[in-house]
Amino acid sequence: MPDTAPLAVNRYRDRRGGDLRQGDVGATVRLAGWLAAKRDHGGLLFVDLRDASGLVQLVAHPGEEAGAVLEGLRVESTVSVVGTVVARSTETVNPKLETGTVEVAVSAVEVLAEADVLPFPVERESEVGDEARLRYRYLDMRRGPLVERLAKRAQFAQLVRTHLAERGFLEVQTPILTASSPEGARDFLVPSRLYPGEFYALPQAPQQFKQLLMAGGVERYFQIAPCFRDEASRADRTPGEFYQIDLEMAFATQDDVFDEIELLMTRVVRELTAKRSEAPFPRLAYADALDWYGTDKPDLRFDLRIADLTSDLGGRTELPMFTEAAARGDRIRALLAPGSAARPRRWFDEFAEAARKVGVIGSWLQLDASYVAGEAEGARGPLARKLTGPEIEAIARSVGAGPGDAVLTGVGPRARVSEPLGAVRSSLGSELGLADPGHLAFAWVVDFPMFERNEDTGAWDFSHNPFSMPQGGLSALETQDPGDILAYQYDLVCNGLELSSGAVRNHRPDIMTKAFAIAGYEEDRLRESFPALWNAFHYGPPPHAGIAPGFDRILMLLEDQQNLREVIAFPLNQAARDLLMGAPGRVTPAQLSELHLRVVEAKPS
Repeated sequence: MPDTAPLAVNRYRDRRGGDLRQGDVGATVRLAGWLAAKRDHGGLLFVDLRDASGLVQLVAHPGEEAGAVLEGLRVESTVSVVGTVVARSTETVNPKLETGTVEVAVSAVEVLAEADVLPFPVERESEVGDEARLRYRYLDMRRGPLVERLAKRAQFAQLVRTHLAERGFLEVQTPILTASSPEGARDFLVPSRLYPGEFYALPQAPQQFKQLLMAGGVERYFQIAPCFRDEASRADRTPGEFYQIDLEMAFATQDDVFDEIELLMTRVVRELTAKRSEAPFPRLAYADALDWYGTDKPDLRFDLRIADLTSDLGGRTELPMFTEAAARGDRIRALLAPGSAARPRRWFDEFAEAARKVGVIGSWLQLDASYVAGEAEGARGPLARKLTGPEIEAIARSVGAGPGDAVLTGVGPRARVSEPLGAVRSSLGSELGLADPGHLAFAWVVDFPMFERNEDTGAWDFSHNPFSMPQGGLSALETQDPGDILAYQYDLVCNGLELSSGAVRNHRPDIMTKAFAIAGYEEDRLRESFPALWNAFHYGPPPHAGIAPGFDRILMLLEDQQNLREVIAFPLNQAARDLLMGAPGRVTPAQLSELHLRVVEAKPS
């Protein structure tokens, strides 16, 4: 992405190389940048000079002083050169370069810094391993694409700030040094030098602070907030730290939050990408998402839904796997796999094994090109050997399967039966090209259960955010079975990726006390664990709701990247190490003594 910042004209340069065009022919210019490539063509030395604006070709005679200096330098050395802009001959014009019709005949060279032998080629197209890219991140940036994505990141941040400010949100920076929270992921702890044995914690999120801002009368708050969690890495989650678009609204409902996020996201998509999205975003109940797609973050770019055959097959076949399902309280589900009848047996066996691992019985039908509805001939697979022609037809019809297709089935508890089918659905979306890469299919997942049974203890646990408002308020907590209570909790999902969680907050101490009591928490523990919120909620807090879309995740989606590291300047690796700076690392005994700490060496595993 060309650099459009004002040029500082000084002893190093008075023009950017990438800005030179045919109209500059005859001008004497001073340029500065990196030597990107060199080519010796029989008495003429051609050098690509790179700066933030792009590339321009330099030409020099090796026998002259300027040419000799350039010839002796390695690529990626930095220089300042003086020369005259000349037109390239017709046969040497390079249409791939913005500067391809001109070159600079160099008359003087000042070496600013010499480069050692490079650990990897810096050409844009070269393949470089992840470890080397992270260890030499500054060289990785010179290759181009990463800096272009960092420029898009800056545009994204500016647009978010502009939009939310226009919508009346106040940007507030909340503390980085705070108190450790007993809930959530592991904290990063910071020892206090002034208070021996006591620790700050880096915030996992500004959650309590933004709710305190609501109690303080800041009715619309936001910040692009850094968050710190000591948790494992994955493609859509970096270890250590990440950023989120944190916002909160007083006197607001769930619908108010949805309206604001839809306005923001559609503007971001419209102004920063060539992709398309539609608003209002569809809403999908959590239970339906699990039933129909096998996940609470479905990719809705394609319409491939898991069907429920429990009522159809439970009493219409003699196959025990199906007839006994109802007696066990299990569900029978099926998924169409378009054009998959001819897949190798290994593909179907892998599905059945994945199903088995989560307590689901997986099986399948393969409908050959010769298959005729109502007949058993032309159907293959375990189910084909045990079902009649009409029963096979009923399964095929339920998912819209025909000749050449396959149907995967699962039998198991409702909470798990769609999971392995959903995993196959996701992979089919990519393999079969069902998911349009130019479409951002945002959706809201709503109506999360407030509580869930702990399988080990049988007690009730919070299933999501414990500080969410239960639907039905105090009355629901007092009169309904905890497993039936839904919460005003919601997720923003897009193309199979969870972008955010949010909730209408529980701002009432009486409702909060009852909700925590169901989960086995005494009021004293609640008051001691969250003293600031507990106290603030006794002094007239407004009802409020909020959300915190992942800044890095959204950018990864906009930029079509598969890993968050590709949109972050200096990320940690998957093992949570900074290969560039060497962190984490040892500190001196003097530093430990000043902090009243000592290191206990880990026991060999």
